[in-house]
This record gives sequence, C-alpha cells and structure tokens, in this order.
Amino acid sequence: MICVVIDEVTGTATRPLPATPVKPQPIKGPGPSPGGDSLASLTPGNLNDTSAWTTQSSPNASMDQTYENYRPNQYQQQRQQPAKPSPHPKSVLVSYDDFENAGIFDGQLMLEQRHREEEERLLRFLLEEREKELKRLDDAVENEKEKAADDLLSSLENLSINSVPRSLVDERDRIEEHFRNLKEERLKSVTEKIATEEKTRNGKMIDRHCQEMMMLIGEKDREMDRMCLFDHSMKPPPEPPEGKKSSLYKTPAVFEALDLRAIDLANKDYGTMTDLVRDLTRTCKSELEKARVLFRWVIAKDINKQSVNEIVRPHAIDRLLKGVKSGKETYHQLYKKLCSYAGLHCEIVLGYSKGAGYKPGMRMDGQTFRNSWTVVNIDGSWRLVNCTWAARHVTGHKDNLPQMYHKYDEFYFLTDPEDHIYQHYPDDPYWQLLEIPLPFSEFLNLPVVKSPFFNYGLRFYSNYGATVTTDTGMVEIRLLTPKVLGFGSMLEPVNRQPSEPKQLEGRTLLRFVKNEAIFTIALPAPGLYYFSIYTGDYWKSECLESACTFLLQCTNMKGRPSPPYPPVPFFGPTPVMENLGITADSNIDPLVVCNNDFIEINFLLSRDIRLTHTFQYFDVNDGSITDIDRYVFLRSRNDAGANYLIRCHKAGFYIFSLYAADLTGESQSLDCAFRYLIICQEPSPTVAMFPKTYQKWHRCALYEPLTGDLNTDKRVMFRMDIPQALEVFVVINEIWHHLKHKVGCAWEGQINTGPIPGVAKVYARFQGATKDQSIFSQMLDYEIVEDAETEI
Repeated sequence: MICVVIDEVTGTATRPLPATPVKPQPIKGPGPSPGGDSLASLTPGNLNDTSAWTTQSSPNASMDQTYENYRPNQYQQQRQQPAKPSPHPKSVLVSYDDFENAGIFDGQLMLEQRHREEEERLLRFLLEEREKELKRLDDAVENEKEKAADDLLSSLENLSINSVPRSLVDERDRIEEHFRNLKEERLKSVTEKIATEEKTRNGKMIDRHCQEMMMLIGEKDREMDRMCLFDHSMKPPPEPPEGKKSSLYKTPAVFEALDLRAIDLANKDYGTMTDLVRDLTRTCKSELEKARVLFRWVIAKDINKQSVNEIVRPHAIDRLLKGVKSGKETYHQLYKKLCSYAGLHCEIVLGYSKGAGYKPGMRMDGQTFRNSWTVVNIDGSWRLVNCTWAARHVTGHKDNLPQMYHKYDEFYFLTDPEDHIYQHYPDDPYWQLLEIPLPFSEFLNLPVVKSPFFNYGLRFYSNYGATVTTDTGMVEIRLLTPKVLGFGSMLEPVNRQPSEPKQLEGRTLLRFVKNEAIFTIALPAPGLYYFSIYTGDYWKSECLESACTFLLQCTNMKGRPSPPYPPVPFFGPTPVMENLGITADSNIDPLVVCNNDFIEINFLLSRDIRLTHTFQYFDVNDGSITDIDRYVFLRSRNDAGANYLIRCHKAGFYIFSLYAADLTGESQSLDCAFRYLIICQEPSPTVAMFPKTYQKWHRCALYEPLTGDLNTDKRVMFRMDIPQALEVFVVINEIWHHLKHKVGCAWEGQINTGPIPGVAKVYARFQGATKDQSIFSQMLDYEIVEDAETEI
C-alpha cells in the first residue's frame, strides 16, 4: 500500500527540457523466446544496457549536485556554455543598512499612507458599483416578473369562471419558481463579473503602487550616487538567468536563521507594510536574502483558514492581509508588494499549469488549468518563485483549537527554468526564461512530473513524452537516482468500468541497476492506462510522494499477455550493500534468465559479516510463494566473498534474497541486502536439488559432487575444502569412508555409493575434539537414489 502525501495546491514538475521536440515513440518490445513461452517477454534485450550512465551521483540528494550528467547531450551543451556577464550593474542600495542610512523607510511610510488612502477609496467605489449592479439586477428581474404577471392576467379573460382559481394558483407558482431560478443564475453571473472587475482594478492599482515604490527607491539611489548607471526604477528585461539555482546557494540550511525569523514574525501583527518589511529584512545583506525571507513569511502565513489567534480574538485581523482574505488579492500579489518595499523587481506571470487534477493527455484551452506565478529579479537575473505551490498546510489539533502546521516545498523557490517549464507555460514566451522557447504543443507532450521528482534528485534516462506507446504490451521507464530511494507505483485503466478494480496489481516490475531505477510494465490488454510513480527518501518508506505520471497506450498485444510479477517491492541492492561493504560481482542487473543446469551468483565482501539467504518460487497461477531452499547452495564462503549456485526446476519466477548484518551489531535480525528475480524459461529436464547443508558448513567450499541426488552403484568423487578439519568422512549405510587430506584445507576421495538407496552424510572432526562419533559435526547430506535408466 502506498501512503501518498496530499498537497492541496501543488501541480507537476518534470525532468530537464529536451533539446528536440518530444513525440510519442512506440516502444519495441522483445520478441518471443525460441520455445514460445510468454515469459520471454519479461526480459527485453535492452534491459541490461546502462551505457547512458556516465557519472555516479552523490548518495545525498542535496542541491550541491549540478545534474548536468542527467541531461540529454544537446541540453548539456546549451547549459555548459560560459555564463554571460551580467547586463545590469548592481543597485547602489541593497542591504538593510543601505536602506536605513538612505532614509528609504521614512519615505516608504509616507508613500504607503497615500497608497492606503487610494485603496480605501477604491474599496468604497467598488462597494458602490457592486450595490448598483445588484440593484440593476433586481430591477430587471422585477420588471420581467411584472410583465409575466400582466400576460397572465390578460390570458385569464379567455378562461371560464370555474377554471380560473386553480389555473391562477398553478401559474402563479410556476412564475415564482421561474424568476427565482432566473435571479439565482443571473446573480451568479453578475457576481463573477463584479469579482473579475474588482480583481482587475485592484491588480492595476497594486502594479502602480509597486512601480511608485520602486521609483522612490530609485530616487534614493541617485541621491546616493548621481553617477550610477542603474537604479531601482529601471526594470531589467526578461532574459534567462545568469546561472543555475545551485550557483546561488547549495542547501536551504544557509537560510536557517532567516527562515526562523520569517516564521516568528508571521505570528506578529503589523500596521504597515513598511514596518513589516523593515523587520523581515533587518539582517539581510543581499537581494537573495531579501527574496528568501519574504518568500518564507508569505508561505508561513495561514491565509486560507482562520488561525488560533483569530478564533480567540475574532476582531484582531491582520489589516495587511485584508485583500487576500477578501479574495481581491492573491499570494503572488502580496509577494510582489513585499518585494517592491524591499527594492526587488517582481512580476506576476499568467499562463497554464499542469496543476491538481491534470493528467497526461488532457487538453488545455480557455480557462481550464489557468494559473499564475511570480518572477523576482535578484542581482540582475530573473528567478522563478511560486509562493502558492510552495505552501503546504498540515492540520492538527492543540488544546481543542485548530492548529495549522506549515511545510514548504523548496523546489518552488528560484526554480530553474528548464525544470519549471514542465509545470508552467506562460502566455508571454519571454517568461519561459529559456534561451530557446518551447512550443505549447511540446509543453503538453512533456510528462507530468511533480516537485518530489526534483527534490529527491531524480532525472529521466531518456526523453520520454507524456504518452508512451507500445505495440507489444511491454513498457519500460528508467529513472536516474542519486541513491537507493523508496519507490511505489500505480497502474490504472483510463476507461475503467465501475465493477473493475481502480488499480492493477502485479503488472509492474521495479529493479535497481547501478544508479537506475527501471520500471517494466506488462500491460494486460490493449487500451489506455495511467502509470504513476511515487517516491520517498528512505528505501523502506511507506509514506511516498507522487513523482510523475505517464499515459500508456497499448495499440496491440502480440501473443499472450505476460503473467503477473511477484509481489515484491523491488529487485536489486539496498543500502545495506554499501554499509556493509558488499558488492555484487557476477550479476549487477537483478533480472537474471536461467536456461542452463544452474546459474552462479557471486558477492565480494570487504570484511567478515553475517550472511544468510532465502530462495522462493512464485506460482503465477495462484500467486503463492514457496520456499525451495534445496535448489540454492552456498558453494563457498570466506572473508573475501560468497559463491551461490542456483537451480530452477521448472519454468517461472524465482526470488533469491541475500540478508546480511554486522558481526558487531546489537540487533540479531539481518536486513535484506540484495534481491534477484530469476526467470526460467526452459528448465533442464535433469535438474536436481543441491545437497543439504548444516550450520558447520560456514566458510567451507564444495567442488564435487554438486548434485544432491547420487545414483546407486556409482563411484563418486568427493572434493571439498573444510578449514581446520582434522578428519572428514562420508558415511553411507553406516559405513565410514575416509577422505584424504590434500594441500591446505582440501579433502577428497572416490566413494562407491553402494546398491541400497539411502542417505550419504559428510562429517568432519575439528581441532579440540576426540575421535568419538558423537562429537563429529555433520556438514552435508546427499540422497542416494536408484539409477532409472531410460529404455530404448
């Protein structure tokens, strides 16, 4: 089960912008196996190809990564060009001390007072206009109602006396109902019209006030330096930023003091915007710090719902937020006003967004999915900011009063344009802030990717479109990951019948190969499906966040659909491998095909650790999982490594899991270190079990016989390494056969199995023991069976 973090306002985000148009490309699925088994479709020939991975990421998904190695080659060339010199010299007045010494705050108080008077005058005007519109509506409806009544009275002259009373009552009720509904419809339309007009007028006034505030600061610039080439009244043109977000700061931790200050001041009421910005920016030395502290204050404010203070003191409403609370002002306009007081150019951008409710393949036109966001100019470069989508509200309770806890999404502060374009498409292409603007049709064809995708350092292996088409029923989606993360997925039919389940289980296989998370989806039938990926920071995470969604289109199904996959979260390494110094030596890809007598799996060890394993068979018919330990054998184990042999006795899925723990650890449990999915398409008809091992077999090695079943009346060579053994015997039917000690710890000898079926046991006596049989340690068991020769 996937626990999805619900974000009330967040939309989508994606990978870096591809340099060429993205078009849905059919995925060529694998062909059938020579034997015609449908299980062959589970192992496409290209699944082991990891050549596109060139640089291994840091295991920490912090902002110190530049991600250039994740991007398509063409885009790397574009982004690796030398940064252009800043076209705008820095302002004369930047820091809080600069503003204080220049007397800007005193000038702002006077200007703000005039602005407030204009706001009050506009509010009175809008209130009168609203009353006039509503009165006109009432008068119009009343006139129409009177006319309808007159028409009714004139029609009564043709009716008989006996029928008038009943007809009059019915007609009167019908007219009342009709005009009541008509008034409600018109009232809704008029109210929307009035609200739009009020927002438009209020928006124009805010733009003018912000411009006047910047002009005031610009005058102070020129007073301080009459030779300055740039002042705050000069708005820079929209151009791509001079560098990436990571060039401004490496981690949000650098803003910890500013963030705490913003959150603290969000609980304080202010009478003027000047005093608020003055306190917020008191410790700011740069435009970046100003933009940050204003951003954190806006998203820390509980604007949409009442706070505890308002419930306790209902009349103590922050007057600075009256416009937002009344619906005439937005988060973005509030942020723009704050920026103008801090001397930062800020613009509100209109356009389309892949927000809540949007799914790949949907249309965008008219007012559907319309949205707005902001751009703020920092040191001459425009940067993208979205206070609305950055705010996350989690509601709890404290002392029987609603308590709002605030989270924020770092992705929406100074988002890089090549990431931002996957969520937002501006009406004005210049505000894409890209060197080469993206056409709207290509924006629609980008995958739906949300902010956790970027927050956890994910990138796409290839230029996927929003719609992935296949004519085989098999789809593969690869993500590049900075470390092993927690993942989940959901496959939903688009045209689902009410009686059908919402999601399809067992159709997705996830495996980790080096720094890739590879999702293989086996669609059950032709049709359309939504495929969503969820992720979390910890590989065992149960609470995951939505990362990306695709529309899968299966146009045709060649052969039978692939059977369901085992109900296992993922296959491949876990962080336990790195923590304990274990390396997969023979099979890096956890998807292994076995069509031979056995397969060999090797692990390299850097130190002595505890190891164990399980081997299971998944029955695709009933979904059961069965332990089959006799078909896996720890052939050898020492401080340098462990060698396993695995046999598959019938076609199907097999799960091999390695568990490990540190010898010095207090916990007695072992964590999963690696998990293999073994697919057997054509089992050997002579597959036999391995010999049974016992606890003392630890650190030993077997060379022959490797088959657990030995035929009667056969001479069999036994050859093995048993360190520190003084004697080694093979016991058959109570007859003890001594093995010869060779060089080192090797023991060997040829033994006749005899005519009677039974058990062959290998015993060893170690240093410190006597020759009494009771202290011999049992090492291995073999089954002696009759030789069933085939008659010709």
